[in-house]
Amino acid sequence: MTAAEKTLVMYGDGAREAARRMLPNLPDGCFGPIAADRLREAVKDGLAQVVLVARMEDQAAFLGGAAGLLESITLDMDCGPALAGRVAQAPAVQDVYGLWDAAGRLGPCGRELCRRTAGGLERLAAEASGSAASPVAAQVVLLDATGERMVGMYGRMAR
Repeated sequence: MTAAEKTLVMYGDGAREAARRMLPNLPDGCFGPIAADRLREAVKDGLAQVVLVARMEDQAAFLGGAAGLLESITLDMDCGPALAGRVAQAPAVQDVYGLWDAAGRLGPCGRELCRRTAGGLERLAAEASGSAASPVAAQVVLLDATGERMVGMYGRMAR
């Protein structure tokens, strides 16, 4: 099995082309929409690395929804209670992106969202393998509102 065959690239809504541009040497079969079942199956088939390329909405959805998550990230990244309050009241995830960006905190908050998403991917992989530790290295790329440009990332390389 080649390294490419041990890599799964999942992408969020409207992010397929961005994912293909970021990883042009991987075959088309490595790419697919975000799906927990696909990750579980790939782990059983010997997956070594998962890369998720998505906007904030898709990452928040993967982690179980934005309620409390984005406010928690805002507080954990020392953005202060005022910004955290605005984040908590934001009507949509994309509004939080704008709040973080306007406050100059998109970088650290975006990386933290990616870190938490990578942790979620690795926990899911560990569960699928029946192990306490993940057999899969996860990398997560945060895209801008258009789904075209990388604005944050977090992850580790496959062993």
